[in-house]
Amino acid sequence: MNNVTFPVRLFFSKTGRAKYISALDLINCIQRALRRTDLPVWHTQGFNPHTYVNINLPLALGTEGFCESMDIKLNEPVDYDIAAKKLDAVLPDDIHIYKAAAPIKKHTEIASSVYKVTAECDKDKLKEFFGRESMIAEKKTKKGTVELDLKPYINITDTDGAALTMTLPSGCDFTINPSLVFDTYERLTGDTVGSLGIQRIRILCKDGEDFV
Repeated sequence: MNNVTFPVRLFFSKTGRAKYISALDLINCIQRALRRTDLPVWHTQGFNPHTYVNINLPLALGTEGFCESMDIKLNEPVDYDIAAKKLDAVLPDDIHIYKAAAPIKKHTEIASSVYKVTAECDKDKLKEFFGRESMIAEKKTKKGTVELDLKPYINITDTDGAALTMTLPSGCDFTINPSLVFDTYERLTGDTVGSLGIQRIRILCKDGEDFV
């Protein structure tokens, strides 16, 4: 039996209505789409074999992503551009495969995400909030709710009118989502965020380089 597989990393965007698709539903969507192609997709072994799909850093529900990636395995090599085009052709409009390549970095190397955030709120209060010496958040974990000072973890690198570019920790061990930052903003300032738009625009590794 031939156990040789050919890993492929697919880079994609998830926008519009697709931002409300959970990670599990996204995997199911990709698996169904792969079955509609003629790609030689590898399936897991054992009692319940299934199409192998791994999302490297799942998005929080309601967040758009422009630099997302997933890994699949093939039973034989296929041109990367052809693989990307075949899968993209059978996916919903709001999920777009824009590149396929050989995996280089491991998902355990991911350290942070860069977000573009637009928030409908009091700009003076928001400026005061980010200038605080501490920002105590109530973060939900598997063990319950814990208090966490967000201040050391937030890095705002650019402000473009109503939009901010914000870098936050992401990865297997520790993640902070922009929604937690703005939930904390509302709780500490008393201001209400009318609408919140979140887009992930980069995923960075521990060495500061893009995840590829």
